[in-house]
Amino acid sequence: MFFRRRAAKTGLVIIGAILLLVVIGPFVVPYGPYQSNFSLVNSPPSLAHPLGTEYQGRDILSQLVWGAQSSLLVGVGGAVGAVIIGTVIGMFAGYFRRLEGLLTGFTDIIMIFPAVPLIVLLGTLRPVNTSYLIIILSVVLWPPVARSIRSQVLSVKQLPYVEVAKMSGMRDLEIVYKVIFPAVAAIIFAYFVLTVAACVVLVTGLEFLGVGNPDVVSWGSMIYWAQQFGFYSGSWWWIVAPGAVITLFTVGLAMIGYSVEEVMNPRLRV
Repeated sequence: MFFRRRAAKTGLVIIGAILLLVVIGPFVVPYGPYQSNFSLVNSPPSLAHPLGTEYQGRDILSQLVWGAQSSLLVGVGGAVGAVIIGTVIGMFAGYFRRLEGLLTGFTDIIMIFPAVPLIVLLGTLRPVNTSYLIIILSVVLWPPVARSIRSQVLSVKQLPYVEVAKMSGMRDLEIVYKVIFPAVAAIIFAYFVLTVAACVVLVTGLEFLGVGNPDVVSWGSMIYWAQQFGFYSGSWWWIVAPGAVITLFTVGLAMIGYSVEEVMNPRLRV
């Protein structure tokens, strides 16, 4: 059912093309991301530089390829952390009635704070590196995952085969990771995909605001320097290239995530 959906197939093609660019791009592009050529400053797209150059004569395509590694590493790392925390808290809150009030209340407290201002605030507390960005995203983005997983667990634990597992003598923790977890695994995967997209967009926004190291090539730092110098020089290619790739990446992941959710949720099928 998943592969029969047009949105799923389109999303897989988009993400596959971007990942292929990330994997083989460093071996294909002829320039390094920090290699300057001051004779070609702010040069428009050409055969030698298909996406043009920026204010120091560095190749935009090379920066796009090499910058993807940093952006995707933070995006995937932050999504993994957020989904793990959200899954554990959501499953325990949904299955164990004694913990439901405490864990649900803690989740609601975290969700009171707007995500973007909170991430910016945490990002200004200390020098930002990749590990710290991953921790920030994990800490801030897990509550929506936890609430959704909790709702799914509340539904699943009422099903007959869960009662059979209890009657067979299985302990509660065994039921949680042997019976409940497989039943909600597809929803967890869908939220992981959507959270990756959210992390990439948020990291790009942080770097655009100057939170991070703008001297390290990434999609966010490209946009940061583009808004510093590209707008004034009219170098539209410098702005369009990373913006288009980020848009395609998030749209592709959204298509995959929503397709998984539609397949697993009969109420969303058409």
